Amino acid sequence: YDVSNLQGTLAVGSMAVFEGGLPNKNEYRKFKIKTVKGQNDVASLAEILKRRMKHQEWPLPDLILIDGGKGQLKSAKNIDIPTIALAKTSDGKLFTKFSRNYAQLSKLPPNLSNLFLQIRDEAHRFAIGYNKLRRKKEIKKTR
Repeated sequence: YDVSNLQGTLAVGSMAVFEGGLPNKNEYRKFKIKTVKGQNDVASLAEILKRRMKHQEWPLPDLILIDGGKGQLKSAKNIDIPTIALAKTSDGKLFTKFSRNYAQLSKLPPNLSNLFLQIRDEAHRFAIGYNKLRRKKEIKKTR
């Protein structure tokens, strides 16, 4: 999951789904942030996760990966699915609800760390794409 906005406006979120280590683009979902005002990634992610969990027709994931750090991880505090937040730092810090400390991405087996990076980057790409689409539509409205 990732959030994208333009200085707190036109906020959106994305859900990218990977199965067997590969993207399943048919299961990707876009979320327009409805309840959060301004730039608040934690609250936006909480809204996205709450709305996603209401969809009982969507299969539950084995793992949730959030683009962000310790703060963004708090958005999943009420979810009973293993959750990891992956911070965009030079050493790639991984945060979980099960430890106060972080793990370094570089300490994981390369196939796992590469998969986590691919998932995070795909959610990021998908969120930015949706945000750009919303901006284009907004520009057309003002013309």
